[in-house]
Amino acid sequence: MPQNVTIKLPIPPRLNIGLAAARERNLEWMRQQKLVLGRRATHRYIFSAVADLAAYSYPDAEGDDLDLAFDTMGWFFLFDDLFDVPEGCKADAAVDVCQQLITLVTHPSQREINHEEPLVSAFADLWRRARMGMSEEWQQRAAHNWMDYLTGNLTEEVDRRTWIPEDFATRMRVGHRTLGLIPSLDLAERVGHFEISQIIWHSSHLESMRRASVDAVKLINEVMSLENDDARGDPNLVRCLMRQHNCSREEAIKLAITLAQKTVSQLLEQIKLVPLLCARLGLKSSDAERVQRYATALLTWIRGSYDWSRSNGRYSQRTASALSPNMTGQLHPANLTTVSR
Repeated sequence: MPQNVTIKLPIPPRLNIGLAAARERNLEWMRQQKLVLGRRATHRYIFSAVADLAAYSYPDAEGDDLDLAFDTMGWFFLFDDLFDVPEGCKADAAVDVCQQLITLVTHPSQREINHEEPLVSAFADLWRRARMGMSEEWQQRAAHNWMDYLTGNLTEEVDRRTWIPEDFATRMRVGHRTLGLIPSLDLAERVGHFEISQIIWHSSHLESMRRASVDAVKLINEVMSLENDDARGDPNLVRCLMRQHNCSREEAIKLAITLAQKTVSQLLEQIKLVPLLCARLGLKSSDAERVQRYATALLTWIRGSYDWSRSNGRYSQRTASALSPNMTGQLHPANLTTVSR
């Protein structure tokens, strides 16, 4: 069972002490946004514990900041689930929502945006709250990163329709966009009430650090979600490794874990050079501290994604069984976090 796989990470685990209360507030927000309606959908959402990821990834956030993090994580997974359609079907509804979201980010005043669609109106609320107190530079960067995430999902849908097996490198490349980690790291600045300057954010060194963190989180996520992907017939990096290395499933899982651990080690070495980077750029101590906080956010996300993956219901054996067509006589039942309308 991949969820029980142990991955040794030299990063201390952390958990936000406000988890329980934030979980309740998040559920109320999901109901207000019409994303979770009815007893069955509520039970599924609570069981999946998708929004709990915020407690692992933003352990220091409090109050409204923690609520923003929880609501964003909950939204992420419901949006992602919209693309989970039966094998051989097209996710036309997801594509339509995605295109509306792109319009919302790029042209927020456009009248054709359908705010009656819950995922669109909910995102509008999140985007409004996320921008509060942040500089125009940060807002432009965050909008660009959301755009990359959204268009990446369109890329993934088009690739899914071609039915061509992805190789490892291609899935990792697309995964850098669709994982949603880059917007989530922007959110780390927002809920942490700090910003790193544009020139630092765009440096090759920080880009390499971000790439390493995305690689690590992506590899961990692919291992933990393997049984769900197997049940749905969705692509997964583990199966890419099986084809590429002509190895067994178990061997491919071990290889993915080794790659994740190696990537984390590389990231730790890169973080050691952050003080030198800041010194050569002549940053003030306050600016250098913000860069260090950003580096910490990368590590926190890696460890948080792993700890959350091992505890949530989304990647449990129960969920994988419910998704399997052999268990229901249908192609693919709704994911345990799918919105009930």
